Order: sequence, then structure tokens, then C-alpha cells
Amino acid sequence: MKAVLRASGAALLAVTLLTSCAAPSPAGPTPTARPSTPTPTATVASAPTRRVATTCDALLPAASAKAAAGAGVQPREWAPDTRNPVLYADLRAGALTCEYRGELAGDSAWLAPDVFVGVLPTLGANDHFGVFANIGGVTVDGDHYFGCPDYPGQNPTFCEFGAIVGDYQVIGTVTLPDRTTLDQDAVRAVFDGATAVVGRLGVPVPLWQPADGSLRGVTSSDGFLPLERIAAILGVSSVYSPKSEGGEYTTTRLASAQLSGAYWSDFVQEDGGSASVAIAVLPGGASYYDDMKGTPVPGTSDAQAVPGLGDDAYLSTFRLAMPGGPGDPVPYLDVKVKNSWLQVSGASPAVLEQLAREVVANLS
Repeated sequence: MKAVLRASGAALLAVTLLTSCAAPSPAGPTPTARPSTPTPTATVASAPTRRVATTCDALLPAASAKAAAGAGVQPREWAPDTRNPVLYADLRAGALTCEYRGELAGDSAWLAPDVFVGVLPTLGANDHFGVFANIGGVTVDGDHYFGCPDYPGQNPTFCEFGAIVGDYQVIGTVTLPDRTTLDQDAVRAVFDGATAVVGRLGVPVPLWQPADGSLRGVTSSDGFLPLERIAAILGVSSVYSPKSEGGEYTTTRLASAQLSGAYWSDFVQEDGGSASVAIAVLPGGASYYDDMKGTPVPGTSDAQAVPGLGDDAYLSTFRLAMPGGPGDPVPYLDVKVKNSWLQVSGASPAVLEQLAREVVANLS
């Protein structure tokens, strides 16, 4: 099965694997002292809201981005390129993400000058800090990391940096198609500037939660349903999960899924058969279900309503855009239920519907 759910994480992995053995990073910037007064909220929100009280203009000025990229770059607004609900976990967590990107390099389908900085409110939940640095071989030195590794035979350069600043994480990357354009001081200036801005922020408000509850969060593959039950629904003797949220398969750029209980997992027939299915959940993510249904990701087709399942549900087919052309068609069932978004994919409509109903019951 073309495991569309893990496409975003795999793309990130493709970048980080090119930088696999970095030398120890230089010391990170000293966080600026900041006030301890929480940012007030005037009204109770009905959907997730941003919890970072600054702007991209302040966090990543255009001039700094251009200097770090060594080329002309333009602001880039994030949009999903696959169907996984966990892609929205950074937004669900109230993060601020800022990015500038230039033109594709040569004949590459993905490599372009790129500067990214994100701020994730964690309120001390920093267990996943540095996950991409660890994968890429950039040394994490306690509460910070910075590195632009150089390896023989690899012309592209990927700089990675991050810091824990009070109740926030600052995470950034700089992509350079040609290492000869690397200005490490300019990259460091982006890091220093971002951490200084965040150091002046107040304490973030708590993570938004729906007033009338949501689906329970998931932290492991058997959290959706016992594996033996998933196997029974698929009609096979047993299944296992070869890939799931976390580590090298982390979906979002800020590794924020655990803050809201978002999770995805693939399940594959254990005896070598072809049966498989994927499940993903975004607790409190109903508004993002509406966004994706209203503006489908390119490659989505054949949408049809599924009455009587959750608050709203629909079946569809998705073909992932790939350099050689569209991928194989994958059936999807998306469900909005209990202020959350559940998705199952990769099996027959009847199997998807039965699986969705049992997962909803278990996570309710």
C-alpha cells in the first residue's frame, strides 16, 4: 500500500538523512529574560488558537531570511500536501511557523533555498525536543543545538537549530542547494534573532481544549484498538505496526503531536500477506477536518458522504503527487466526531467504516 499517511514524515526524513554525522554544535544563544505574566484571553475560543504572541515579521524578518538563504526567497504559507490529520498538530498546539522559500534548484523536484523558524508553546513539555537534530546527526547540547554539517560528496547543506526558551521551543532549518553559498553567521543571526524575540514573550495560555470534550489522545499503535481486534476487522490472523508517529517518522516540523494526543500508525498483515490499513487521530481537530473537506488536498477525488457516522463523515480516494506522476489510489474515510478528526485509510470502504466505528467507541 502506498502509505500516504507517512509521506510528510518521510519527506522530512529525506532531508535529515543527508546530514547524518554532524560534529558537536557550538553553544547556543543565552535566552533573554522575559516577563512571567500570562497573556490574557478576552473570550473563550471555539477552535484552536495561536498561543505565540508575536509575528513572522518580528520572528523571521525578510532581510534575515534572504541573507541566510544566500538567494532570493519569498514568504511561503503552509498548506498540507497529504491527507494525514497529524499534519495539523503544530496548528492544533497553537504554534507559529514562518518560512521563506526560493526557486527549485536545477531539475530537482524538491530542493530549493529555504528558511524556516517555528515557535512551539510547550509549558515545559519538552520530551521530544531535538528529534530532527538527533536524526540528522546535529548534537543536542541540553537546551539548544546548532549545526550545518559538511560531508564529502554532498553539495546541499541543511542547517538545523533549536532552543528551549522558557515555556517555548524555537526550531529552525535552513536549506541551501549549494554549500558554497553558506554564510553560517547569517544562519546564526536568524537563530539568535528568533530566540531573542521569544525570550521577551509572556507565558503562553494553556492548550485549547473543547468545552464539551474530545476523543482521547493516542500515544502508541495499540491505543486505537488492540492489535488482535484490528486484525479481526481486516480478516487476518495478526497485524503489526511497522511505522507510526515519532522518531524518524515524526510528521510535523515542530514534533508537536504529543501535546494534543495526535497520532498515526500503519498496520500490516504479519504473515507476509497484503492486508493493511492506516489510522490517524487529531483530538480537538474538528475545525481542521472542515478546512480539508472544504479545500481538498490536490489528488483527492470521488468524495461521497457516509451518513450516520460521527457528526460528519465522507469516503474519498487520494493519489499522492510524486515526481514520476500520481501514486496509486488509496481509499480514505474521514470522520468528524466529538470535536475531533479521525481518519482510516488503505482498505475497503466496509472495513474502513467498521474500523472507524470501533475506534470512535474506544477513544470516546
